[in-house]
Amino acid sequence: MNINSSFPASARGRQLAASLILFALAAVPLAGDYFTSLVAEVLVFAIFAMSLDLIVGYTGLMSFGHAAFFGVSAYAVTMLGVHAGISGWWGMLTGIGLSAVFALIIGFFCVRVSGIPFLMLTMAFSQLLYSVAVKWRTMTGGTDGLPGFVRPSFFGWSLDDRSVLYWLISAGFVFTWWCLRQLIDSPLGSTMIGVRENEQRMRAIGYPVQRIKLISFVIAGTFAGLGGALYAFFNAFVSADILHWVLSGDAVLMVILGGACTITGSVIGAGIFLMLKHVISSHTDYWMIWVGVLFIACVMFLRQGVWGLVLERGPRWLRSDR
Repeated sequence: MNINSSFPASARGRQLAASLILFALAAVPLAGDYFTSLVAEVLVFAIFAMSLDLIVGYTGLMSFGHAAFFGVSAYAVTMLGVHAGISGWWGMLTGIGLSAVFALIIGFFCVRVSGIPFLMLTMAFSQLLYSVAVKWRTMTGGTDGLPGFVRPSFFGWSLDDRSVLYWLISAGFVFTWWCLRQLIDSPLGSTMIGVRENEQRMRAIGYPVQRIKLISFVIAGTFAGLGGALYAFFNAFVSADILHWVLSGDAVLMVILGGACTITGSVIGAGIFLMLKHVISSHTDYWMIWVGVLFIACVMFLRQGVWGLVLERGPRWLRSDR
């Protein structure tokens, strides 16, 4: 394929796709408060899933502890607001910063191994933080959770208004998608993909593999922190469940359902997972069984996920999303 001749088409395709996404986001509030809230929740977890895809899909590190960074940020926002009366905006900055610091500390130990040991270490750290949240009842509320967070205003508009909150979350989603897209297209993104494809070769030609893994881990943790802060704004409540490894497993499901190693696929996977959760759980308590069936079907018949199938069968310009 002639890369030079295909690039303009790919660029135009991306611009078209971005325009369609922005148009769809702008039309959501017209559908009513319930649908707006549902889409806002999808966007929050889409941020979470996209950040996980950076290490799972692009760097090749399977993590079951990504909820740690999501939860730390959500707790920081809520605890500062409830116990200290600090504005949610300062709480957001603090939460994202803490997520980055925790990702740096946890990643420092985890990136020294790979495969199953890496997965188990990340899960262990996440469960450690979960235990702290459960036991530190005076600050976190333990298993009962921590209510009472007051959403701040946004240039005079109250975030208690679902439409205003939706626009804030949409802005966070677009910012995350754009930043990760730029990162993947950068030389650093190429080295991350190189580590995923052949770690030994990258090490042999002189790349600092552990440092690249750590950078990817910290960036992913930081964006998970952004998702966690927006979750606190959205829910005005936080409980220890968001630090549990099960939430990390849900994010892995979102990534695989949509298609790993595609930023857009993580968004689609989050949408499929949460829509199934809301629709099926309204009819039966065993909704996870149907999600499990869909997951097994994807693993057996859609190895590249839903979006991966679209990329494979769709127009050539779509393939630039890989």
